[in-house]
Amino acid sequence: MMKRISFIIGLFLCVSVPGAQGDPTKTSGGLFASLDPDSAGVGAIIRLIINYSLPEGAHLPVDPVIKGLEDVSIIDRRIGSEQIIIRLLVDRLGSWKTGRISLSYVDRGGRSQSLTTDPVSLTILSNLGEKPAEAQLRAIQGILPAKPLWLKYLPWAAGLTGILLAVLSAFWWYKQRHKQKGSSGLQYPPHILALKEMEQLEAQGFFEKGYVKEFYFGFSEILRHYLESTRNFPAAEFTTEEIAHYLDNEQDRKLLPLLRQADLIKFADTIPTTARKEEDVKEALSYIHETAPGPPENGRGSNALLETPG
Repeated sequence: MMKRISFIIGLFLCVSVPGAQGDPTKTSGGLFASLDPDSAGVGAIIRLIINYSLPEGAHLPVDPVIKGLEDVSIIDRRIGSEQIIIRLLVDRLGSWKTGRISLSYVDRGGRSQSLTTDPVSLTILSNLGEKPAEAQLRAIQGILPAKPLWLKYLPWAAGLTGILLAVLSAFWWYKQRHKQKGSSGLQYPPHILALKEMEQLEAQGFFEKGYVKEFYFGFSEILRHYLESTRNFPAAEFTTEEIAHYLDNEQDRKLLPLLRQADLIKFADTIPTTARKEEDVKEALSYIHETAPGPPENGRGSNALLETPG
């Protein structure tokens, strides 16, 4: 009876004394996973650290299989003794969590086995900072068009170029006419010269061809040069309001509405009707006739004044 009791006590001591059975990891192995850091924003790179301990006599294959990472973006991994470090990209909002992680190995007998551990999760931080509600958002640039941007403005550029060429043509024409007058040796009186220039401007047909601004540039220049020749102040270089300060009689001040109308067309995109244009020309010719020196030619109109002397 005493021998049986002693056997039971000895068996109990073998089981309960620490270290009596050795290190359990030497027989079963172990696996532990953690994230560094355990919180990050979208676009960050984090590390998954896997610490492992293989059973006695076991080893890792050349390319061990690690499961549980199928839904995360792996950048690279480095396998070392008892530790594997895997770099991961945080590429999602909301929840981020691995599956149950397992590591394959080959046991003492050459059979494929695996160690497993619980999933790990990451806290996704807002890229708007600690107080997203107070963040100032910037506008995102729109998608760039496939066609070059300058093609969009090509028609406008062509139109402006046409207008510029027409203005330059009108200006060149005006200068050439004055040059021809000076070189011909004929010195026309101011009113004769103004009437001839008005007739030539009409003959160009700028208004009828759609070059309304160009017509009124020439129209305004003729009247300003006529004023300059007859009133002895540089009207061609003055603004309309500056000219108004020099006109001290009712007859001359009748010209101001014509000059202001021309300014609106030249600089403010006002488009007159054909009837309004004809009325403007009629009033301009009437003013030139009224202010011409000497008595008007009764019954002969402007054509009589346009006749070359001699």
